[in-house]
Parts: sequence; structure tokens; C-alpha cells
Amino acid sequence: MRKLLPSLVLGSGIIAYLAACSSDSTSPKGNGSCTGSSFTVAPLTGRVIPEADLACLSIPADGGTYLVVPQFATATSPVNPVDFTLSAGAPGAAAGNIISASRQAPPLIGGADLSGMQRRLDRYLRAREREVAAAARSSGTAAGPLASRVPASAVSTVVGASATFHVLSSFSNGSQYTLDTAILKYSGSHLLIFVSKNAPSGGFTDAQIAAFGNTFDLDLYTIDVSTFGPPTDIDANGRVIVLLSPLINKLTTASDCASQGYIAGFFNAVDLLPAQYAGKSNGAEIFYSLVPDPNGTLSCVHTVAAVGQLTPSTFIHEFQHMISFGQHAILRSGNEEDPWLNEGLSHVAEELGSRYYENRFPPPTGRTDPDQAFPDSAQGFISGDLYNSYHFLLDPASTDSINKASVSNWGNGDGTLVQRGGVWLFLRWLGDQLDSTVYGRLDQTSLTGVPNVENASGASFPALFGEFSLALYVDSLPGIPRTSIPTELRFTSRNLRALYAKANQRNPSTFPKTFPIEALALTPGNARSESMNPGTMDFFILTAPSSGSAIGLKFAPTTGTFSGTLGAQVSVFHCPSAAACPLSVP
Repeated sequence: MRKLLPSLVLGSGIIAYLAACSSDSTSPKGNGSCTGSSFTVAPLTGRVIPEADLACLSIPADGGTYLVVPQFATATSPVNPVDFTLSAGAPGAAAGNIISASRQAPPLIGGADLSGMQRRLDRYLRAREREVAAAARSSGTAAGPLASRVPASAVSTVVGASATFHVLSSFSNGSQYTLDTAILKYSGSHLLIFVSKNAPSGGFTDAQIAAFGNTFDLDLYTIDVSTFGPPTDIDANGRVIVLLSPLINKLTTASDCASQGYIAGFFNAVDLLPAQYAGKSNGAEIFYSLVPDPNGTLSCVHTVAAVGQLTPSTFIHEFQHMISFGQHAILRSGNEEDPWLNEGLSHVAEELGSRYYENRFPPPTGRTDPDQAFPDSAQGFISGDLYNSYHFLLDPASTDSINKASVSNWGNGDGTLVQRGGVWLFLRWLGDQLDSTVYGRLDQTSLTGVPNVENASGASFPALFGEFSLALYVDSLPGIPRTSIPTELRFTSRNLRALYAKANQRNPSTFPKTFPIEALALTPGNARSESMNPGTMDFFILTAPSSGSAIGLKFAPTTGTFSGTLGAQVSVFHCPSAAACPLSVP
């Protein structure tokens, strides 16, 4: 069982973070006074403190440097920005001067949102999954076997055979489906690849399809199944179908491509419930992909090389959605997974694809430029997660409509790019703490959202969120050996500072700083007035005075009191030196 910051193992086996005033747990607590035992935070250690227990924290006048991270550890509070003040002063005293925000505004992910169309479709498909999950529960539909292997009784599928499929052809004003006839081009142990008869000229050759199929069948399928669990097998053929159809290209107009991007591929839950969705469902596990269109006859231009690079990462992402829905809704008659956790796991799947190729091609092999952090074959899998997470950390408290930041509180939305970057970081850290088997536990269950995370990890969500919030900053502190940082405050499998520094070195226009987090100064006797969304955090550096009275922290709403659903808390880390915890790194 993993170690948590000051913790208590309860009789039920659930780990909860220890309230600072636990010696008087029945007494009402507030920011004004400490009704239990006071405490300090030793150098190179951290602590997660409920907002009501901050009054018990004493920061001595030792000239020390402290990282202070207020946060709202929630996935259920209303998705609206919350104004708050964070003050440092004499314990129990009122806030002093209030300093308004002074953080330099990070560059917006502005201009053309080239993931817009894919995310619009994601939003539609996740909403459709709620509907399909409810239909599955009401019908009690049998799931059939799991596709863990090809059944010995399965009839061999012959390359060259044709089949007709119902394909989503519009989702803007109600869903529409169109029939498309396709030819089987690849028959593998786990996958069948069909290519539409209507695909334009200049597409994949048979040899390219065979290479494409081997990558999907032998590598990507295995990565997802070994991590998240097997998909359903409602057609009892032991295989997942990949359909390359021009109808996917046509979901985006040529003009929309330039401003909103295009749809690369998807999984549609109606395929797993054929009786209830006749005329729409294909009664099989299917991943839909666009086709190469080098002359732009269907929509915008898609070269063979571009489709070959993008489709693998799209498949491994969407295949996780297929596994998740099958495991939650079809096999266990549960609800579909919450959007933030569902999309987060699919971004983990992308990263696992990158890791596969990173392991195959250690530096400097497999790289056009030996100085690349990742081999060429990994770029299509990791680049999105790296970009999104970096821009999340540029301003994790952002309330901007385009870059609205939140790890876990998306409502029913599809997640902004920075939100997707934030939840990938959280799940990356969680996998580092518990090993990658936690991802399978998150998919192979009927639980969803926060209860799912708590059950899979054996820890409370606030405790996890509090440690994760510190790890974002204190992992790999400048000039400090990584091993001197507590394991629970580290990304053990990735050195984020090194990755971001390399990205900044190679592409400073996209990654403008060596390390993205910019903390705000919290000075003794003053308060900061800030705002952030539920499900995220903000970063402050407090330098204690070298003499005089101890300092207390107060985290409070600008007006009124925090809602109980917000999960208001503060994580504090005692830095080894001021140099190790700078406000920012250029």
C-alpha cells in the first residue's frame, strides 16, 4: 500500500488524510482558532491540510521557504470560478493588505483550434454513451464473451470479403447514418481492417495496410488490453473491426478543417447494443477512421503519411473508450465513465503507445535528430499530452473560456485542451504511485468518477489530489537530488522538468519557458486575491520572516463560506532553500 502524507489507515481499509486537529475531531473547526494539536512542516516534507484545519498550522519565523498550494479537490461542484483569498499573518488574525493578481498572462491556446471538430464529436459520443448505457440497463442485454483471444470455433475471415456497415454521417442536427460497403484488407489475430469501396484513389497500398494492421494488431491492441482489460465481443469473433471510410472525412467540411481541424476516428457505443439501435448499430466492436485523400476530393487533404502517423494514436485513444464502455455499461450494467476520467485514461493510453516505442528505440536510436527527447515513432502518441499538460501548468487556475483549467471538474463537457493535460498529469502521477495496474481497476468496474478513483487507489480523493498538486512543482526541484523528495511527491517514471526544458530548447515559441509553473509571492502580513475553478489548484511561495512571530495561513472565499462540495484544502511543502523553489524559471 502506497504511503500518503501524514495519514491514518481506518478500519475499513480506506486511507484518509489525517485532520490536523484530530485530537478534537468532534469539535467544530474554523480558520479562527486551532481546537486541537498544532503542527509544523519539516524541511523536504509536505502536508495536505483541510481548509478548516489551517489554523493548526504554525510556520515559524525561521526564514524558510514554503510552497503553498490551495486547491478545490472536487469533481462534483458547480463548474463556476470561485473567488478566494489566501493570507499569511498572525494565527487567527484578519488578513492584511490584499494584493490582486500579478501573474503574467500565459499565451492563450488561441487561433485555429485544430482539435475542435474531434472534441465536438467526443462530446456528442460521450452524451450518446449515457443514453446507450441507460438502454443497456433497462434491457438487461447479455454481453457475450470477452475478446481475450480468438475463439477456436471462429470462422476464418478471408481477405477480400466484403461487408456493409452503418456509419455515422452527421451529428450536427441529430444523428444520421449511411450504409458503406467495404473490403476486408487485413485479417489478424485481434483486428480486421476494412477499407471502403468508395475510398478515393491514392490511398494505402495493400502492403501499407498489412504494415498498418500489424502495428494495430500486435502492438497497439496488446498495449490497451494488457493495461485496461479486454473489450466485449458481442459478435463472438474475437476481433475488433477497423473501418476506413470516406464518410468520416466528410464529417468535416474543407472550410472547417482550416479553423476547427478534422475528425480522425472514433468509437460509437451504439455498435454494442444492436437490438435497441437497429439501422445504426453494426453489432460489433468497431473503430472508425478516415481514409487518405491526397487530392482533397472529400474534404481537406489527408496524405497517406499523415493518416499513417495520426491514426495509430487515435486508435489507441478510442480503443480505451471502447474498453471502458464495454466494461462499465455492457458487462456490469453500470453508468458510462465520467468524462474527465474517461478522457484522461484515453490520454494515458496515448502515452503508453509512446512508451512502447521509447523502449524499442532508446536514445539516440530511431530519431531523425539524435537530440530529440522521443523517437520518431513515439511523436504522434506523446506530443499532444506534452503540449496540453505544459499549457495547463502555465496557468492551472485559468478561468479563461478557451483555456479553462480543471483536472476533474468538467461537468458533462468534452474538456478543454488544458483540462485534458491536467487529468493526464494526475493519472500519470497516480500510475507512478500505484503502478499501471490501477488503470485496469479504473476500467473494470461499475464505479465511476471520484468513487472509482478512491476504490482503485485505496485512498481518499482529497489526499491524492493534495499530494499530486505538490508533485507538479516539487518533483525534480532545481539543485536537489530527486531521491530526497518523498516518493508520493514525485513523478517516478517521467522527469517533467527535463521534458519541458527540452521542449523549450527545441521549440520556444510553443513552450516559452523552461518550466511552465509560475508561482505568486505570498508575503507575511498580506493576502492574495485570486480565482480558480473547482477541480484545480494554484501555486504560491511564502518566505517566512527570520525573526518575530510565527505565521498562520488562511484560505477563504472572498465572501461567505466555501461550499462543502468544493473540497477546499491547502497543501504545504517546506522547501530546502529559496533557490530550490523559485517563483518562476525563465
